[in-house]
Amino acid sequence: MSMKASRILNKTSLFPGVPPVLPVVQASLGLCDGPRLAAAVSRAGGLGTLSVRNPAPAALRLRLRQIRAVTPRPVLLAFTAQWERDAVFDTAIAEGFRAFQVFWWNAPRLISRIRQAGGTVFCQVGTREEARDAIETGASVLIAQGTEAGGQVRSPRPVLELVRDLRDTFGSDIPIIAGGGFADAADGQAALAAGANAALFGTRFLLSEEANAATRDKARLLKASQADLRLDTRMIGDWPCAPRRCLYSRTNEDRPGLYAGLGVGRIQTLLPAADLVRRLAKAGATDAAAPTAASTDYTGGGS
Repeated sequence: MSMKASRILNKTSLFPGVPPVLPVVQASLGLCDGPRLAAAVSRAGGLGTLSVRNPAPAALRLRLRQIRAVTPRPVLLAFTAQWERDAVFDTAIAEGFRAFQVFWWNAPRLISRIRQAGGTVFCQVGTREEARDAIETGASVLIAQGTEAGGQVRSPRPVLELVRDLRDTFGSDIPIIAGGGFADAADGQAALAAGANAALFGTRFLLSEEANAATRDKARLLKASQADLRLDTRMIGDWPCAPRRCLYSRTNEDRPGLYAGLGVGRIQTLLPAADLVRRLAKAGATDAAAPTAASTDYTGGGS
């Protein structure tokens, strides 16, 4: 499958209930994403993601309207809190959003509500067993996270191996987004060749102009290589049960701005998110060689 925009624009939707997008998905980045990044990715034709961590409904409403002031394109809302208040989900529905990402800890509670509201459920999984449970619970799309990923890592398997296994096990009916250490268009091509419908990029969008990571954290990651990362298994933080891949530091810092996947060493540039979408969707492009394009709106269907 080609990553070229001509294969996607105004044609078949990659995900049920979601207007056509390019096969480039921005990963949930916690405090480091935000309306500006999510809107920029979606406006350029990819699928942007906004992390939703149990804010006050009024605060979430403001963030969602900031997105809609930029683009009507679909944006994925990643519900990352352990227990979302019902009012938070109701606010997202009232504002017209219908694509939601859930995880192992909140999928059983949220999937039925999302489906009842006419939404599309994107469920992150790291094993065949988790994928089976997600599908049986009502997931519409699987996000297959490989062990190469940055941030919280629960999968024991390399991403392409996991994608091939999921495709062989569950067939072609369930869409799969593959992610884990991806940095450039060649990674996206490999994901599609393995059977994924789209590729998920986290670190690459963390190192965008719109990401909310601190400037000094971005600068450190731009200089980092795979050897500078570690898998932190300390029982700390909001999710102590999940190891976190992050940049090593002498002070053992643990914050989202330092989370990175194994592809970090192939990223040397800080770019606008729209440019990244176009580079990642361009077959054969690389982080260093792809041409820069001016920022324009993607002209697919609305959301």
